Amino acid sequence: MKTLQTIFSVLFLFSINLCYGQNYKFDKIVKDNLYNQYFPNKEDTKLFNSEDDSYHMNLYYRNDSLVSFIIDRKKNQMHYFYIDKSDSLKFYFIKTRKFKESVNENKLEFSEIKEEKENKEITLKILNEREKKIAEYQFIIKETDKNYFSLIKSSFLETEGNNKTKPPFNFIILEAKGKNESGRYIKYKLKSIKDIDLRVTIPH
Repeated sequence: MKTLQTIFSVLFLFSINLCYGQNYKFDKIVKDNLYNQYFPNKEDTKLFNSEDDSYHMNLYYRNDSLVSFIIDRKKNQMHYFYIDKSDSLKFYFIKTRKFKESVNENKLEFSEIKEEKENKEITLKILNEREKKIAEYQFIIKETDKNYFSLIKSSFLETEGNNKTKPPFNFIILEAKGKNESGRYIKYKLKSIKDIDLRVTIPH
């Protein structure tokens, strides 16, 4: 059986077309770890478009099968696939499901960059519509030429998925810790980010 590492290596040059329809392009594959009280050591693999943060793809094993889904927050759709590992990673489209997602009015406040023990750190505070702090995180970051803040929205900022606030500078989060809106402690660590070239077309 192919390992996930082998599968991701193949994805670097792999593209699929399922007939004419809705198109998605992915140019980054990200692996990260998340710790909270429900998931002591959750490892995720996701695909992103660094120019369009309105959608991303999750890849994961379910029992002994490799499956994936695309979340499109602009169109409020989820597209599901089964992946045949024995047939050159052929994607089989399963279904599209619509969902409703409420847009909150939370405010994101980013601190200035601080130098701490050779690390660059910032703090993010999330305030509700009454200007009350409901969550706070400390990030270890690396400054970049593009804004990669959206990578963490699918990991532990799910409620801010449609929040359009952009940080005042470009960076990628290497590590994070803090408490979410429910008061639960989380830790996050970026394991890797690599270039890919994957195009997916959803059938009509």
